[in-house]
Amino acid sequence: MTTAVSRSTVVSGCARRIGLSLLGALSVAACGDSAPLAATPQPPRGIVVLDGFIQPGFTFLADTGSASTKLPLAPSTEFDAGGFTLQNDTLLAVSSRGAGDLLYIAEVRTNAFRRLQLPARSNPSRARLFRGGNGLSLIAVALRDSSAIALVSVAGAAAPTITRIVNAGQCPTDMFQYDNATWVVDANANCRANYAVQGDVRLIRIPNTGTARDTLVLAGVRGSGASAIVNGDVAYVSGGGDASFAAFPYTLLTSGAVARIDLKNRRVQITRPMPAASYGAGTKLGLDGFLYVSLYENLSTFTSRILKLRADDLSFVSNGSASWLDLKNAAGTAVTCGSGQADQLGRLHCIANGAGSATSLIVFSPGFVETRRVAAGQGGVDMALR
Repeated sequence: MTTAVSRSTVVSGCARRIGLSLLGALSVAACGDSAPLAATPQPPRGIVVLDGFIQPGFTFLADTGSASTKLPLAPSTEFDAGGFTLQNDTLLAVSSRGAGDLLYIAEVRTNAFRRLQLPARSNPSRARLFRGGNGLSLIAVALRDSSAIALVSVAGAAAPTITRIVNAGQCPTDMFQYDNATWVVDANANCRANYAVQGDVRLIRIPNTGTARDTLVLAGVRGSGASAIVNGDVAYVSGGGDASFAAFPYTLLTSGAVARIDLKNRRVQITRPMPAASYGAGTKLGLDGFLYVSLYENLSTFTSRILKLRADDLSFVSNGSASWLDLKNAAGTAVTCGSGQADQLGRLHCIANGAGSATSLIVFSPGFVETRRVAAGQGGVDMALR
């Protein structure tokens, strides 16, 4: 069942544990369920890799050893997710209109998952857990072609109930909750047709009550796949840039950028352009407090690079002559990979696809020397640390 509403129905209250039972085994927590932070840095509880093509599914790995567990999701014909969200051991991924407009919900601890149908031709972009006013979690999904945010409520094996926040921008690609409002990342692109960028990314604040909305234009941030990371009263919004892929050599119009937004005062504090000629700005918040941005060095070789940024001023932290990290193996040979994130110990984790699209998880020491490489499925497109 799908119902359109003019504003968000979610509220800011949060119970100690917010349960959402799927398949009789999956329990989803939106907040308050994480273990307390350790006094000293700890290794991650595990690593999750999303295999986005060939053999779509999640690959689970421990912090040590070579063993892994695979959770298949769907055939490649109905799965095209390029990323996923990990919140309190709940995994969320979506397939676009070309692969059926589907939502995938999985639980790390039980290896259970469920696939839900979203509105047809809605072209979902990203899913996140939201807090609901009834003591249960909602799953928010950005619907690019519908200019809306879907709020999905699921109980057991019953059919989901979907309400919508309408008029949520030209092309909503991400969303989050802050201060009794839903904030929508609007990529400001023609996502219904060719994803052509129409202007700067916008951040739209939609309050839970009332009709007044605020729109914050992020000057210099462009990209049809814009996304956000929230840390306290600060949001980091990234856009991968703008380019024409009509013919080779491809034409770069604008490189990516990351903006730091003061949510309390609703203003942009800093905007950091990515290096000249680069394309992309896939951003993760490391467990060490730094931001890690994955991009291509250029549109000719498509060499994967990872940058480390300070969270306070978005300045680059580099160990070489270039802005990106100089990653090497023990023999001193350069290593390239993407989807980077560091753990509390400062060890960078990333993934790389080799022959036959076989995926490897690669771990580097705090000095950025490779210390571990282990098989992690096939067709890897994203990873996250637990």
